[in-house]
Amino acid sequence: MTTEQLKNGYEDEDFRQVIAEIEEADEEAESIMATARGKVSAIRTRQKNRVKIAKQELRIPSDVLRAVLKQRKLEQKLKDLASTVPDDLIEVFEDASGQFSMFAPSGDDAPAETSAQAAARQRREEVQAVTDREQEEGAAALEDIVGAVH
Repeated sequence: MTTEQLKNGYEDEDFRQVIAEIEEADEEAESIMATARGKVSAIRTRQKNRVKIAKQELRIPSDVLRAVLKQRKLEQKLKDLASTVPDDLIEVFEDASGQFSMFAPSGDDAPAETSAQAAARQRREEVQAVTDREQEEGAAALEDIVGAVH
């Protein structure tokens, strides 16, 4: 093979410039990540201190506090999940989330719906409120048009 056959088709200096720019971006990203890790560490320390204060001064058991915090995170995830379901399928999701839930309500004192169903119901109500508002605006616009014609 000759040198001509091995020639790549791009200038070495252009290639070096691209590599340098990418490496600079990596360094910048790492610097930002290091700063963020430091800030997150400070936040976590504040959280731990708050848990200690809650336990010592308010006599809230740490295990209970942590369990409630985890539950709230899960409930937020369920709410976020419900928000990803298309508007026209939210009622189907609401039914299915109750029917196929591992923690379906049971017993006389059980809530009428699972957490997933509650999130889906809330989303359905939000969608319905938007639909109702749009229909009212449309009806008002039609009345204005009809009033202008007559």
